[in-house]
Amino acid sequence: MSLNISDWPSRWVFPGVMGSALAVQLYLMELGYNPAISAVVVSLSGLLLIALLERVMPYRRDWNKADGDVKTDALHVLITQLILPKTLELVWPLLLLGIAAALSVQFGPQNLWPHEWPILAQVFLMLLIAEFGRYWVHRAAHEVSFLWRFHAVHHSPNRLYFFNAARFHPLEKIVFLVPEVVPFILLGTNVECLAVYAVFNSIHGLMQHSNIRINAGWLNYVFSLTELHRWHHSQPIEESNTNYGNNLIIWDIIFGTFFWPKDREVTTIGLLNREYPKGYMDQLKAPFNSQDLTKPVGYHDETELQGVTK
Repeated sequence: MSLNISDWPSRWVFPGVMGSALAVQLYLMELGYNPAISAVVVSLSGLLLIALLERVMPYRRDWNKADGDVKTDALHVLITQLILPKTLELVWPLLLLGIAAALSVQFGPQNLWPHEWPILAQVFLMLLIAEFGRYWVHRAAHEVSFLWRFHAVHHSPNRLYFFNAARFHPLEKIVFLVPEVVPFILLGTNVECLAVYAVFNSIHGLMQHSNIRINAGWLNYVFSLTELHRWHHSQPIEESNTNYGNNLIIWDIIFGTFFWPKDREVTTIGLLNREYPKGYMDQLKAPFNSQDLTKPVGYHDETELQGVTK
């Protein structure tokens, strides 16, 4: 089937933005720039580009209108995505130092991670390992009532745009970071691989939640892209309990939670409880309130759904 020229931007926006970001990061590291600093610069540049693309080629124009959420999302970015990870970077190596040392004695420091592999191959291996853990943590967050109380914060927006990719309760974020950080401290993954992974993870997360018209085609069978993730934020539970992958969709395909209906579009997103708080501090307290769970574990049982406000 031939591709209409008007579809080209939506086809190439993800590979174009992601490919450019990775190429720039690799080039800066080759020039000798600090990998961590260059990763921050590249990620911030990608954020600005994605914000611009939302205005140029929006998926839904009404999603470009603020819903009293920008301040809340900005605080989530500052606290959950910047301050919290930096704090944990200081704590986790100390907690894991003994285990890492024991593994190094047992196997040798060079045998724990394939440092000799090309950097992009190392990053893909890191993605496979991290995504396996993230998949099961994320799936549990949807299927266990106590965990859902915290994860509901992430599903509380009534629109999708790049900034709410950062909307996570800090306590849940700690749990979500474990499979992305702990295995690679223990394995001794090099800083260059970590930096390229950080760029991929940042750009992918921003685009995954973005309000950009994207038609990624076959790439949706490899990456957990925007077209799939919108269904994950859909209000109907049978649609949102799918596509758990953070960066890759591979584990969803393997474990039967891949969902991509091509004959229709997402309609309403967000929680069944439309009165869920929008303020940052109220969202921090929400998991501990006695409010409706909005998504019971036994959602297949009709008796469980009685009394839930749609």
